[in-house]
Amino acid sequence: MPKALPGSPVSVLHLAAGLAALLAGALPVPAQGVANPRDAATVLTEAVAARNAAAIANLYAPESLVMNPGGPALQGRAAIGDAWARNLAGGLSQIEFGEVRTERGQDRAAVVWSWTVTIAPPGQPASQVRGRSLVYFTLTPQGWLISADMWHPAP
Repeated sequence: MPKALPGSPVSVLHLAAGLAALLAGALPVPAQGVANPRDAATVLTEAVAARNAAAIANLYAPESLVMNPGGPALQGRAAIGDAWARNLAGGLSQIEFGEVRTERGQDRAAVVWSWTVTIAPPGQPASQVRGRSLVYFTLTPQGWLISADMWHPAP
């Protein structure tokens, strides 16, 4: 869910998501899926609190896609991780999930969740942004990984 917010230097990323120190650049750690797609919300919450972009990126499959409202799609785990690193560096400090709805088959799952992020750029007052995401998971040998993530702002 990375997209520049009006009046803010920070872009917001969903899914999504997500963790220890902020890691920008290459993400050499292999993807680490979750045991249940629903668990991704907890991983994202912890990862954002820990400012760990690599842990968030590792929820995504190598060739994953994030579709942003009104912006270009991000393709690949590295691009998604870089966007999260920029968001965290710009003040994204917390994500809270509301409703999390999961529909799951044997090797595919869809999760719809609502979320609120807190953005506190250095020297500026904190603001909140609400959104909703449709996240598509694929079961891999590493666990459930996000293969597509589409988000939009919520009222």
